[in-house]
Amino acid sequence: MTPLPPTAHPLSFPKRAYWVLPAIMLGISLAALLLAEAAPQSARLWYFVPFTFLGNSLAPLPYDGAVVYLGAHHPLWLIVSIAVAATLVIEMWNMELLARILARDGTRAFRNHRATQWSLRWYRKAPFWSLVLTCVLPLVPHYPMRFLAVLAGYPLWKYQISVILGRGTRYIGLVLVGSTLPVPGAWIVVASLLILALGVRGARRMNRVDGDLPGAGRTRALPEEG
Repeated sequence: MTPLPPTAHPLSFPKRAYWVLPAIMLGISLAALLLAEAAPQSARLWYFVPFTFLGNSLAPLPYDGAVVYLGAHHPLWLIVSIAVAATLVIEMWNMELLARILARDGTRAFRNHRATQWSLRWYRKAPFWSLVLTCVLPLVPHYPMRFLAVLAGYPLWKYQISVILGRGTRYIGLVLVGSTLPVPGAWIVVASLLILALGVRGARRMNRVDGDLPGAGRTRALPEEG
């Protein structure tokens, strides 16, 4: 049986200090909160900035409902512009954080696991459009694609373009839902919590399946390049 190839891109720690991007996001968030206090009529949009950081981070927080809610109160171009801009900032941090984590020796078994290598092989067939697709579809988790993009050494600028196309399309659709359908706020909250619960349940099931894979606990680490 032909062995699977090791990860094609040798991983290394980012050169930028680890605190730079969190400090930038903290500064942006504080400025947004101050502007929300100074301009109450636009407070929803300013609060939306730090919420976008949280909703698109590696933490599983419901986010789409907020976009739908804002669609009934503000212009489409304004909501989408703020959402995409803030998403690009947090995605820079997501990718840098994953690069720091996956470059550690303790993740070598995960990087060389057969399931990871199999996923990488399929990802490399259409990396850009795979990223765009998972950015658009609300029920398809995007966070596994972040792992694959880092492991494959996918260029950050291409990743960010996929975010602009994918998340931009998704946000436009969500805003249109909020602007055309009178969805009560309570329904949005309940639907967001339900989607979050389904997502957490799906992630747990994936973890159980991965743990039950043949050889999951006895995978021999493959040699790395570099």
